[in-house]
Amino acid sequence: MTRSPRLHTTPLLLAVTLACALINGCGGSDTPADAAAAQAAGNPDTSTDPQTAATESSATQESTADSAPSRPRARDEVWEDAKGQKWFGKVPMDAFFDKPYEVASNQTPVGDAAPAARTVANADSSPPTDSTAPAMAAADKPAPPDAPTPEPTPEKPATAAADGWDALMPVATLDEEVKNIRNFLQENVSSVGSYNSSMMMIPPKVATLAALAEIARTSGESLSWKDDAAYVRDLAKKMNENPLQRGAKDQKRLQELFESVADILNRSKPSGLEEPPETDSFAEVADMRSLMKRMEEAEKILKTEVSSEDALGSKKTLVAHEAAILSTLANVVIQKGYGYEDDNEFTGYGKSIVEAAQTARQAGDSGDYSGFEAAMSKVATTCQNCHSKYKND
Repeated sequence: MTRSPRLHTTPLLLAVTLACALINGCGGSDTPADAAAAQAAGNPDTSTDPQTAATESSATQESTADSAPSRPRARDEVWEDAKGQKWFGKVPMDAFFDKPYEVASNQTPVGDAAPAARTVANADSSPPTDSTAPAMAAADKPAPPDAPTPEPTPEKPATAAADGWDALMPVATLDEEVKNIRNFLQENVSSVGSYNSSMMMIPPKVATLAALAEIARTSGESLSWKDDAAYVRDLAKKMNENPLQRGAKDQKRLQELFESVADILNRSKPSGLEEPPETDSFAEVADMRSLMKRMEEAEKILKTEVSSEDALGSKKTLVAHEAAILSTLANVVIQKGYGYEDDNEFTGYGKSIVEAAQTARQAGDSGDYSGFEAAMSKVATTCQNCHSKYKND
């Protein structure tokens, strides 16, 4: 019995249909161009640009047109065109795998799917947090330009304001000078005889005490009697209120005032003292002529006591003390109130003495005798020039 040829093609038809569905996704594709486009969509080649794909598609369509059957073919008909190309219906045979059943059953992933899977897994396992996102955004921003370095603030010279007093007069030197004045007054106002013999030396000592008490009151350093420094300043001011007269009257007055000063310095302020003014300028508590007498004394001590390099080495403490007195009082007399604060020539002389006295103190510390001599020569020349113009004012 002869079997129908259609029955022999049934298994092949099923295999072709399955392969077409799995590989080309052609479904109901009717033309070779459609099958090629579907295959390209299912298996994209990232290396082929759109222009190349369009060219290939056009070439495929031309090839299909050239090899189109001269008569309609059945969907399941296998035939060969004039160029030797085999067809299954309207689909070229080279579009099918040789063993479609094996291909259909192969579950191996196509391409490098693992890296993509790992990327997704990593993204899921460590999602960016709110705190990370700003940091990442900040890292992407360009660094701001460096801010300009501020210019250093120049230091004020010690002669410019009250905050330079500590540089001119160390607190230990100030306290030591106040003790020296107290010892001098203790010895010379305790009796009429001692007072009469030392009367001319008292005003410079008292004026210096008043000026130093005002400095101590405003100083950044601490003294045991600093809180009562205004009382010391006011008592010293009263001791020099009028020119001193020989005799028991002034001796008794000075002795009483000095005893109150001594009690304050000993940290036992007497009760009933008159409250000192809130503010008093240097000019109101210490007259200039008396201060200049003490400056003259300091200059004389430095010249006579330090006349050699060996003397400078052995009397560093004395040099430091007297040079500090000289520079400090020279700075006091150019302050407001004495009437010369607007006189540039006078204040220039004062500042010159301040600088020279400081240089002498530094030379004493380092043992530089030639530097010490030069500084003291400058002091002498400046004082002489100043006196030649202002001494009789």
